Amino acid sequence: MYGPSYKQNILSVQAAIDRGSVVNLTPNSAQLNAPDGTKFAIEEHGKLYYLNNTMPSSGAHTAETWHQILGHCNMDDVFKLEGVVEGMKITTKGKPECDTCVQGKVSQYQNRKPDRRATAPLQLVHNDLAGSTTPESKEGHKYAMVFVDDYSGALGVYFLKNKSDATKATEQFLADTSPYGKVKQLRSDNGGEYINEEFRSLMLKNQIKHEQSAPYSPHQNGTAERAWRSLIWLDVC
Repeated sequence: MYGPSYKQNILSVQAAIDRGSVVNLTPNSAQLNAPDGTKFAIEEHGKLYYLNNTMPSSGAHTAETWHQILGHCNMDDVFKLEGVVEGMKITTKGKPECDTCVQGKVSQYQNRKPDRRATAPLQLVHNDLAGSTTPESKEGHKYAMVFVDDYSGALGVYFLKNKSDATKATEQFLADTSPYGKVKQLRSDNGGEYINEEFRSLMLKNQIKHEQSAPYSPHQNGTAERAWRSLIWLDVC
């Protein structure tokens, strides 16, 4: 029963029964069983019953239910948890098919034709920064920056300790690729590491056209985003 001015939650047996609950009132083990199987401990004080907390429920569920409880965790990891989590029991061992996971991993449908590809190396370079990652590397690197040549598909990855090192990493990339040609155009997102005066000066100094995607539009920088997908998959393998 709802009583904002009262310090305790008062149990209405009639209201609980009307909603499909089962109430057992005995001197030593009073409890309420909700329709969903949750069990609530009932405390008796004088002539009143109080509902203050829940009793531990059974930890036995199907593999599909545990998969959902754990936020759609990888099924192999779910099965491993059974051996280390006290009270956890998986009643089925098969790997269920989860429509939510399948839909979450489906790539977005293309709503336009792809841009025209570059016709020479370094004519167009796609760039993106990822991080911070945990744990950081032994050297203290928490970020990584990827460069993708649109013509050849060649990848270059540079590790950074701070986001503010993005300009230095770009300078290093330009120095590393100078024997093969001059970067004509750089495409990136609209992150703060790209719109500061230091980065703009670097683009102007090297006569590079800087093309930025619209805010909150990662698909406009899709080549660099897709490169992360490949790199992370290779790292997992």
